[in-house]
Amino acid sequence: MTARKKRSDYFRTVPDDGLLTNPIGPWAEDKYRYVGMYAEVFATGMKNQWQRRVYLDLFAGPGYSKLRGTDRIVLGSPMIALSLPDPFDAYVFADENPTALEALKTRVDRLERHNNVFLVPGDANTAVGDILERVPGKSGEKTLSFCFLDPYKLNIHFDTVRRISDGRAVDFLILLALYVDANRNVQWYVSESNPTIDRFLGDGTWRVRWKVAEQRGESIVTFLATEYSSRMAQIGYLPMALKDMVKVRTHDRRLPLYYLAF
Repeated sequence: MTARKKRSDYFRTVPDDGLLTNPIGPWAEDKYRYVGMYAEVFATGMKNQWQRRVYLDLFAGPGYSKLRGTDRIVLGSPMIALSLPDPFDAYVFADENPTALEALKTRVDRLERHNNVFLVPGDANTAVGDILERVPGKSGEKTLSFCFLDPYKLNIHFDTVRRISDGRAVDFLILLALYVDANRNVQWYVSESNPTIDRFLGDGTWRVRWKVAEQRGESIVTFLATEYSSRMAQIGYLPMALKDMVKVRTHDRRLPLYYLAF
């Protein structure tokens, strides 16, 4: 048989259905293409090696996104995952915006996949217990999960990542908002009274290392990327060098926005 070519239409235009959309910039095309590519490789490449494959999207949004300044509406990450030729055995979508989750539910319902799509309301960090209840089985039962974390800022707690991975076989794709959030708010975040990075890294001792790094001229972006890689290594993942992370930039001025990693 001829090998099937990988899709290239992850960033697919869809008709306006009148429901809520997520506003995005043109650079989101890069992100959605990576999500679609990794999810498809995962869904197809692992289907004969694992009994169950689960897709988790914990900042799922409404399922459709609209490019700012245009009328173009495209598939968001949950609908991209649902459109793949080799489906996952289960999908878990979470979002703290109830209106977005209701719009996503309506769009999912059209696909008639009620039996294997689970919607969880609430912030990913507080709802992680409910999210994990929807993941069928643990690693010993041959269940492999692909988890996409797409926060707009440093608001995914490392303890949440740890809980998701604990005792399970999970591959992550995580948006690290190191330019759009950490770099812009560095003075606020390094304050002793601010717990944002403590929670992001799951470690309250990072300021000691940051002072040393700052003195040698290291940026907060590089520092946090390295720290995050180290933290992931501590829970069993291969460390990822900065050069191996995917840097997403604006399309006009090519300004860096965030990294996609792991």
